[in-house]
Amino acid sequence: MRRLLPASILLLVTVALPAAAQDLLPPSFSGWTSPAPSLKVTSPATEEFAGGDAAILREYGILGAERRAYARGDESLTITLFRMRDSSAAFGAYTYHQTSEMSPTNLTQYSSVSPRRALLVAGNLLLEVTGSGVPRLTPDLKALVTQLAPHADKAPFPTLVQYLPTLGRISQSERYVLGPLALNRLVPLGNGDWLGFADGAEALLARYRVKGQEATLLLVSYPTPQAAARKLEELGHWLPLNVERQADGRPPLFARRSSTLVAIVSQLNSRATADSLLEQVHYESRITWNEPGHRLTDPNIGTIVVGAILGTGFILLFALVAGIGFGGVRIVVKHFFPGKVFDRAAHVEILQLGLTSKPIKAKDFY
Repeated sequence: MRRLLPASILLLVTVALPAAAQDLLPPSFSGWTSPAPSLKVTSPATEEFAGGDAAILREYGILGAERRAYARGDESLTITLFRMRDSSAAFGAYTYHQTSEMSPTNLTQYSSVSPRRALLVAGNLLLEVTGSGVPRLTPDLKALVTQLAPHADKAPFPTLVQYLPTLGRISQSERYVLGPLALNRLVPLGNGDWLGFADGAEALLARYRVKGQEATLLLVSYPTPQAAARKLEELGHWLPLNVERQADGRPPLFARRSSTLVAIVSQLNSRATADSLLEQVHYESRITWNEPGHRLTDPNIGTIVVGAILGTGFILLFALVAGIGFGGVRIVVKHFFPGKVFDRAAHVEILQLGLTSKPIKAKDFY
């Protein structure tokens, strides 16, 4: 028992260990090996890996992170894996950390590389790879993504990005935002949660070149059209929306709402220039009815009358057949078994009230 007890305790601890504490980064892939286990941190200790961006990652919804160093011959790599709440959080953290020097790649749906750095999203996992000659390691990183795929969230990525205009958009300038900290650092137009993230808003911004000027387009999606209209009206009370110029000389803001989407353009001097960008935002709500259905129609008077006649005829025919059948069976039984089934006067007892002088006999019924 003393030998079995420590083994039992170890087994229970292993079973109870949450999936978050398990190493997601493999010890080896494509010839790269790591001699030491991953260094892991939880969400409150994200500063160890993210530094000043830790609060931003917590706003996006980081659950934990791990880092591992790999070597292959004289080469070395360091991979940091951020485990986010869902695919939207991972996509947002990816857009926040990408830089203008990075170029898109086909590692995953959302991935980009620079000479010494790579960012890629696999479901709810965000991977940051640092080392020398990162672009030529695409096959190796694809193998790593394949190993991580079973642990990644399969939820779809945000669809807000499809409403961004493509004409004049500066590459790698897209930023998906889920909270006020990231928004106010990227677009310092207000303080606190001035867009309403606490009410379910999500935002996407990008930089554009419009008629020789640089502008920022901010798309904000709200749960309902009513919420979007209410928020746009609130913003108009304390932001200079849709005016030609401000009193302090700063460029005004131009905004437009389409259903649940609010588009805001900043850093442009004229409404006409802003409209040329806002008019490229095409948004429409689609409602899909996927319940099985059928169409009900009232029959005409002729169908009703014919149906009533036929129904009555079937009832009369059934009554006739049932009567003939019952009478025929009785006649046949009386013929072959006289006095044994139906005509049994000696076995029939009749209770009489004596209301008439004539007594009733059992044989009177046959």
